[in-house]
Amino acid sequence: MILRLRSRDGLERVEVSEASTVADLKRMISNKLDIPLGDIRISKDSSLLLSKTPGEHASLGKDEAQLASLGLGNGDMLFLLYSGERDVEPAYKKSEFDIRGFGQKMTVEEMMSRQMRIERQEHPKVASVSFDRHAANVFQAYVRTALAFSIKRGAILYGTVDEENNVRVQFVFEPPQEGSTEQLLLERGTDEEQKADFVAQLLGCKKLGWIFSQSTKERDFILSSGELKQMAAMQDELGEKCVTAVVSLDTSQQGGHVHFEAYQCSQQCVKLWKEGWFAQDQEEHCGVMKMRNPRDPSAKAPVIVAGKDVAEVDNDFFLCPVKILDHQGPLSCTFPVENRLLPQGKTELKKHLQGHPGKSYVEKLSDFHVLLFLAKQCQLDESDVALLCEAVQCQKPVLEGYRVIIDSIAGID
Repeated sequence: MILRLRSRDGLERVEVSEASTVADLKRMISNKLDIPLGDIRISKDSSLLLSKTPGEHASLGKDEAQLASLGLGNGDMLFLLYSGERDVEPAYKKSEFDIRGFGQKMTVEEMMSRQMRIERQEHPKVASVSFDRHAANVFQAYVRTALAFSIKRGAILYGTVDEENNVRVQFVFEPPQEGSTEQLLLERGTDEEQKADFVAQLLGCKKLGWIFSQSTKERDFILSSGELKQMAAMQDELGEKCVTAVVSLDTSQQGGHVHFEAYQCSQQCVKLWKEGWFAQDQEEHCGVMKMRNPRDPSAKAPVIVAGKDVAEVDNDFFLCPVKILDHQGPLSCTFPVENRLLPQGKTELKKHLQGHPGKSYVEKLSDFHVLLFLAKQCQLDESDVALLCEAVQCQKPVLEGYRVIIDSIAGID
């Protein structure tokens, strides 16, 4: 059990067993608090600490008496008197306000520097984002026709960034995932994603962000709190040039109209997410972010927005719209996409290679999803995939040996 000891130097605690005696308690106090055993006086009477004649006060009991027999239990207070002086560590750490010298003032600037001020970022870190028409159309067509925007769907963006910070998305990779009307969980860090990174690197591209579709569930905000957290996490992973594209269906028009929009979250948003300022126990499908101070979770209004102490911040406050464009990239997107309801296998590869009359063999391989499918086949190693990607990059004929291997994978005689 734990007993509290009040002395002239403050409040301290010792832990003893219920079978301990008064003598055991004194030895524990002597060892832990570094007080000579013969200088220890203990009593239940608080007046012991104020008395000028402590010898007149009744002691706790005889040394051989058990503490339980004296009616002591866990958390009880005892009063301790000793003659020496000690340096006792305070029970709480003093704040900067407490340790200031008498009369010392704190300026408004110093007070403001100790508070988290939420500020809007006026401009994104990229000038624009342009999507390959084929890649964008294949993604939106799937979520519109196969999924009917009933659940969320996501993909990783790959492409390039020029010197003027214009992002060009050349293709997308759809990892294994679980989607619902409100949530989207992408399975990241898989062997398949590593192969996607490898193929992308051979084609001169890298990860640039992600794209996801929103369900038709009613909402009165652009991004939910859950989506904003995922956005901040992706931007933290990929850097300040990372973009997020959002595909949604406007049902106010007859037949519905598909919207493509692109955003970045502010750099401060990424910092707040990393430091734990976004509350975890909040409704994810809402338009405001509940805030918490990780250094003082009890604070009821932990941030300042527009000069006011608040506990919630509108998600739009963290968003930076990005200009969105489109272009015709060097790759096609006619091979079935990985990890969809529709199959992707040897039969599909055979159909792909035997179709598209008028195209050369290298043009038929000029599809990211074809190259990723081949990279996952045991008949081809990384050096083989590298040579195939080089042929695609330079649009030069595929070596006959590789044509034989690929045709055999597809089951073409």
